[in-house]
Amino acid sequence: MNNAGIKTREGLVYDPTQDCKLVGAARAIAGVKDAITIVHARPGCHCGVLLLRALGSNQNDIRIVSSGLRAQDMVYGAEGRLTEAIMESYIDFKPALIAVCNCSAPAIMGDDVEGVVHAMKEEIPAELTALSTGGYEGPAWMGYEETLAELIRFMGPCEKESDIVNLIGVKDDDVNAYADLLEIKRMLNSQGITINAILTSSSFDEIRKAPKASLNVVLGGDGLESAKIMQQKFDLPYVITPYPIGLNNSIEFLDLITRGLNKALNQEFIETERERIKERIENIFLFLQGVYDTSVAVIGDSAHAFSLARFLSYELCFNVKVLAITSKNHISLAEAKIDDYFETVLIEPDRFEMNEEIKTKGVGLVFGSTLEKKLAWELGAPLVRMFYPVIDEVTISDTPYAGFRGVPHIIEKIVNSVINNYVEV
Repeated sequence: MNNAGIKTREGLVYDPTQDCKLVGAARAIAGVKDAITIVHARPGCHCGVLLLRALGSNQNDIRIVSSGLRAQDMVYGAEGRLTEAIMESYIDFKPALIAVCNCSAPAIMGDDVEGVVHAMKEEIPAELTALSTGGYEGPAWMGYEETLAELIRFMGPCEKESDIVNLIGVKDDDVNAYADLLEIKRMLNSQGITINAILTSSSFDEIRKAPKASLNVVLGGDGLESAKIMQQKFDLPYVITPYPIGLNNSIEFLDLITRGLNKALNQEFIETERERIKERIENIFLFLQGVYDTSVAVIGDSAHAFSLARFLSYELCFNVKVLAITSKNHISLAEAKIDDYFETVLIEPDRFEMNEEIKTKGVGLVFGSTLEKKLAWELGAPLVRMFYPVIDEVTISDTPYAGFRGVPHIIEKIVNSVINNYVEV
C-alpha cells in the first residue's frame, strides 16, 4: 500500500464511527475516582453516556448525574436546575471534583454554565469545572484531549521524584482496562519504575500531584496535548509509546520508558517473558498454522488499533486488509503512513462506506467492538471484541490484553473465536 490508501472523511458523514465530544469528556472524568460528572443536556445525552458506563465497565462506580433539563426549559433556560444538581451532587457524594458537561441544547439556548459554576464555587468546597461538550463542537477524542488539558489547571509544582511516571491516555472503561493496568504496573516494576498518577484512572489528589513524576508516558498518542502542556508548565518530559499489545510493542514500550528515564533495560526479565510466551503458544501450534495468513479487519480507536494491527501482522502473520480508525488522535495520520502492516487504512470513516470496503476484501476475522457485531454476522466471520464499547460481554478476571501476559490471552481469544464460529455449508 502507498499513501493513496489512506482514506479520511472530509465531507458529509451519514453514520459516523466516532462518538461525540460528550462521550470523550465523560470517559475522562469517569476515570477520576472521586469526581462526579453532571451532564447538562436533554435526557437522551445523559442516558447515552450513563448506559455506556453501566454496561461497559464497573457498575458500582458510575458517578454520572443529570442536571434534569426538560423540554420546557428550552424557553427559559435551566440554570436553576443545574445549580440544584451541583448542590445535590455535593451533598450526596462529597466528591473532590464536579465537572459540568455543557451539551448541545443548553449551549444553543445560551445557558451561562460557566457563570453557574463560578457562583457555586462560593457555596461548596469541592473543585468545579465547566466543559464545553456540544455534539456539534467536535468528536469524542477532542472532548477527551480538552478534558485532560483542563485537569492540568488543578495541578501545581511538585518536587520531582526519580523513576516514577505518569500514564496518560488510559480510559478505565476500555475492554480489560483493569487487568491491563495490573500488567503494565508489573512490567514497569520489573524495571524499577513505579506509577505516580494515571490520567485518568486515579484519585483527584493523585492527578493534582502528577508533576512530581519524572516522565509522562503517552499511550498510543492519546492525551498528547496535555503532555505538551505539562512539559511547558512543569518542565516534565514525555515519551509517546505504543499501547503494549503483543511482544514487540511491549518491549518497545519498556525500552522507550527506560531510555526516557536514562535507565538500562532489564533484558533478563524480557527474555524470561519471551520464553513463557513461547512455551504457552507451542501447545497450540497446529491451530496457529490453521489461521496463518487469515485476512482480517481491525476496527478501533487509534491508540489501540495501530498496535493491535502491528501485532497481528508482524507476530501472528495475519493479513490486515482494512485498518479502520474509529477515533483518531494527534498522531493518527503519521501512524497511517507506516504502511507495511496493513493494506488500507480508513480514518474516522462513514460506517456504511467502511463496511462496504471490508466486504470487498475477503475478510475472515474481525477485531472490533460490539458495534461490529452485525458486520461480522454478514461476513460469516468471528468477531473478537477488543475495542470500546463492548456491551455484550463482561470482563471481570485479571487476565489482560496488554503486555507479555496479554499475548497468550489474545491468541486464545482468536483461536477460540475461529473454532466456535458456526458457518453453514
